[in-house]
Amino acid sequence: MKRLDIAVIELCDEDGGVTPLYVVKDGKNYAVDKVLHVARHAPQVACVSPMRYDCVIEGRKKTIYRDAPPHAKWFSVVEN
Repeated sequence: MKRLDIAVIELCDEDGGVTPLYVVKDGKNYAVDKVLHVARHAPQVACVSPMRYDCVIEGRKKTIYRDAPPHAKWFSVVEN
């Protein structure tokens, strides 16, 4: 497995909560229809104490991650 950094348009609320709204790939925005579950979870790739977001993106279940601040980079995990 390897880490693939991704671009995400997110909403940050007044309490510091972060919600992904769109994943951006090749200049196209893919809507995050729903966030199903959020939890601290580290996949088996290089990361900094990430949060795991189980989502429905364009009608398909996907998992994306966000590194803890100060890095706060979004990424997904793909097979080699």
